[in-house]
Amino acid sequence: MFKALQSDSITLHLINEDNLADIYRHFQGFPDSNPMLEELFRNYLPRYEQGKRTNFGFYSFLGDELAGMTLLTVDSWEERTGSTGADVFEHMRGRGVTPRSKPHLFYLAFELLGLNRVATGCRVSNLSSKHSIEKTAGFQFEGIMRESGRNDAGEFEDEYLYAILRRDWLRLYDKSQVTVLR
Repeated sequence: MFKALQSDSITLHLINEDNLADIYRHFQGFPDSNPMLEELFRNYLPRYEQGKRTNFGFYSFLGDELAGMTLLTVDSWEERTGSTGADVFEHMRGRGVTPRSKPHLFYLAFELLGLNRVATGCRVSNLSSKHSIEKTAGFQFEGIMRESGRNDAGEFEDEYLYAILRRDWLRLYDKSQVTVLR
């Protein structure tokens, strides 16, 4: 297994049970440390299904600054599908961290794991996430999932759905730009 994926000035460090104490220390001292740690423990920890890892959470650095977290989840090994998401510390937003992390996740999904499709989405009210997704080469808008979940106010809200296919990744990305750190 690898420890990190690096490309551009972004390094994604794989979250594992054995590095949680270090991650916890990294995440201290920011105004939004507590909600980010809650998100870490809710969504970014490793998960396994039938002995295979399905949840690949990463903490990300932009240069030498902790930026946030990003995630690739294998939704179905049989269908070779996955999904991605991200959470960025407030002080790091607007620096392109999330779209610049996608080549790493696409490399993991398509090259290392053999997936064919990676989806993502955001609530219709989350305009910054929508803009971030639309900046990511290869993601194509596929539609709106009506009332797909509850927002922070507890109301049902629609979600925009986007996806990239392996063939799009092969056409748009240079896989030699991602370095696997072991």
